[in-house]
Amino acid sequence: MNKQLSIIIVTYNSQELIFNCLDSIFKFNDIGDKLEVIVVDNCSDNYDEMFSKIKLQYLDKVSLIKSSVNKGYGHGNNQGVKIATSSRLIIMNPDVRLIKPIFSEIINKLDSNKNIGMIGVRFIDGSNHLVFKPEFSNLFRLVFGRQLIKLGLYKINQVFFSGSFLIFDKSSFFEAGLFDENIFMYHEEADISNRLISIGKETVMVKDFYVLHLAHRRKVNYNLLKIGSESRNYYFKKYDANIDKYYKNLLIIYRVKHAIAFLINNKLKIEEFKAWIQMCKNNGKI
Repeated sequence: MNKQLSIIIVTYNSQELIFNCLDSIFKFNDIGDKLEVIVVDNCSDNYDEMFSKIKLQYLDKVSLIKSSVNKGYGHGNNQGVKIATSSRLIIMNPDVRLIKPIFSEIINKLDSNKNIGMIGVRFIDGSNHLVFKPEFSNLFRLVFGRQLIKLGLYKINQVFFSGSFLIFDKSSFFEAGLFDENIFMYHEEADISNRLISIGKETVMVKDFYVLHLAHRRKVNYNLLKIGSESRNYYFKKYDANIDKYYKNLLIIYRVKHAIAFLINNKLKIEEFKAWIQMCKNNGKI
């Protein structure tokens, strides 16, 4: 049977998340056997155990790919996309949960406008589903970005959709060149948005499409901070944007945040903002 929709999920030490994610997919699957689910593991510590459990629980409903090395979010998703058999794609993170049937609506939306390259969705937990691209992030937008987006005060080329749940027309995604594998993680959403727009494709936010994105409070992760910094610096260089001005603006914001955290004695945030301040002083170098 020809598949009408392919979901690609990249995992990395995600055993605690992936099963609830898959459960939600099949619980709200409204297209039956026309759905294809592909899990790509980026060389997790326990991938053998996780794959065995997935095979036992979901049988042939889930295709499994094991990457021999972790080359990042974009590379992992590209592997899944290359074997996907549908002309419509969903890129989904393991910490996302479906809360209602939306697959038929997604198919209808893509079929109704053949110029759509990518669709973003809304997160009902309050986490960011739209963010200003770094090259458009002046001081005012860095401070009031969420409010401006909530009020609709932005142009679609100025923002990118969260990569936790992205919908693509497959042919457009391939025409744009897939995810840039030079970006290990973070800002690949902004990059693919720019490239889709450059080939004349539409990027569309559909607020009626919404999912749950689990947002957990974590201590600052210096490794992820470093990865994000390297990706951001690569992105700025790729688009010849003013990185010095960006970090100067960001430094002002995190100094204020650090001062507030110090006043209220929020030790977790003091540590996090201190790391961001140091990164901004070094122009993104950790």
